[in-house]
Amino acid sequence: MQKYVEMIKNKIDSGRIACGVCVALTDPAVSELVGLAGYDFVWIEGEHGAMGRTEMQNLMIGAHAGGAAAMIRLPYSDYTLVRPIMDMGPDIIGFPFINTVEDAKKAVASCTYPPKGMRGWNPQRAGNYGQIGQANYVDNEGKETLKMMIVEQEEGFRNIEQIVQVEGVDIIVLGPGDLSVGMGLHGRQDDPRIKNYMDNAAQVCVKHHMPFLAWPAMQAEALKEWSDKGASMFGFPQDSFFISQAIMKLWPEYDKVIPAAKNTHK
Repeated sequence: MQKYVEMIKNKIDSGRIACGVCVALTDPAVSELVGLAGYDFVWIEGEHGAMGRTEMQNLMIGAHAGGAAAMIRLPYSDYTLVRPIMDMGPDIIGFPFINTVEDAKKAVASCTYPPKGMRGWNPQRAGNYGQIGQANYVDNEGKETLKMMIVEQEEGFRNIEQIVQVEGVDIIVLGPGDLSVGMGLHGRQDDPRIKNYMDNAAQVCVKHHMPFLAWPAMQAEALKEWSDKGASMFGFPQDSFFISQAIMKLWPEYDKVIPAAKNTHK
């Protein structure tokens, strides 16, 4: 929706970094909480897990209730899935496994009405449930949702210079996780080859004035490193991770004061 798109764009254009938290749990109160905590966007994790379309829309509503932009990561890029999700009114829509110029063009086309694209008409929540006139909505469709390409495989990183120049691409995500797995590194992201791919892609994005999102470790050095590399957006680990970390921190304190004979958590 245009209000939140402009909020994100204004922050990036002013040289600041837009920050968001990944949400995989399906209660919309979680995405609302992220917004109320002051984050700029909620990364709605539609690719991994059991989330369905109804939950995706509810999480978008929750994000907006908290004052944050709603970003959805699609499970795949088929236009038959993109159409209904676009009609829900995401502020940012993310396409996984973008490896070629053709992949990026298809992704953009699936978000765009004919004659330039293949999106079908009937925007539902995206059109304020019919309260925005048809002509007005179509005239402004390019301002309603930012198209985000997730580059996360070697082929995509090799083609990054061409991908960032595709008309209609608004944001690039640099994904080290799938890159590492695809390279046979079993998720390890400290390999020099990963760093080389990531650094080169960051330089290409900066060169072409393309905003990009990075996933820095939650440490001051990593945040500064990616800020210095020109990142426009930071994504942080998902809700379930934060809950797990908080819960697990309790056990050492518990073990200090409860005798081992009474300790049943092990």
